[in-house]
Amino acid sequence: MKVARIIVICVVLAIFLGVTLFPFFWMVSTSFKIRGEFFTRPPIFIPPRITAGAYKACLKAGGAKALKDSFIIAFVSMGLSLLLGSMAAYALRSFRHIGKNFAFWILLIEMLPSVSIALPLFLFYRSLHLLDTHIALIIGNTVFVLPFVIWLLIGFLEEIPIEIEEAARVDGCSKFQVFTYITLPLMRSGLIAVGFFAFILPWNEFLMALVFTRSKVTPLTVVIPSLVMSDTVAWEQVAALSIMAIGPPVIVAMVFQRYLIRGLTFGAVKG
Repeated sequence: MKVARIIVICVVLAIFLGVTLFPFFWMVSTSFKIRGEFFTRPPIFIPPRITAGAYKACLKAGGAKALKDSFIIAFVSMGLSLLLGSMAAYALRSFRHIGKNFAFWILLIEMLPSVSIALPLFLFYRSLHLLDTHIALIIGNTVFVLPFVIWLLIGFLEEIPIEIEEAARVDGCSKFQVFTYITLPLMRSGLIAVGFFAFILPWNEFLMALVFTRSKVTPLTVVIPSLVMSDTVAWEQVAALSIMAIGPPVIVAMVFQRYLIRGLTFGAVKG
């Protein structure tokens, strides 16, 4: 009975993984196909002649610039969110219950749909001549990511014993020195985990990228839909650029996997 149960579990997991990973497999397969191999019957799962022409074509069609713009926007937004969020979380943690309640009201910004403030922001950016610039998207993404970062970092800070900071204060350290040399190193795992999500959110953001950009700044989330033209769809280029869009977050997650797991489970087990 035990062996049969293990076999059933393995079969169910295999089916689940197959259904879950099949879209990704099909996207990879499509990126190496040539036009005419997308809608054949029976479908071609593995192209007979593998070609990287779709990757070259999508990079020439704006994919290279899109990767650069998306990386600049996501990286700078993540850096600003972690810098401002860590300082805000440290300050709010000092107020104990009042600070945590205040952080909850800050988190309400996350509940607002971005479309509800798209028009006010558009008018604001237009008056400052910031439309179609990296700054517009960096500010917009930072505003939306910052409450999420503050809320999570407060949870990580609460797991650091306050006695460590008090001992440093007794030794003559200022508040800023305690924050810089003691608190930040202790919450390194939490910063990496939160930073990963602070990078993913701007990387995948679509609405602001669509509304606030024209031609000078073209993030991936805008360029990929532009490959769907009125008379045809460059499916091979869409698949190739989508794979390149998935690449950076996956690589970051693999490199910092140990820190992500430790950060996400930080404080889950109490002694």
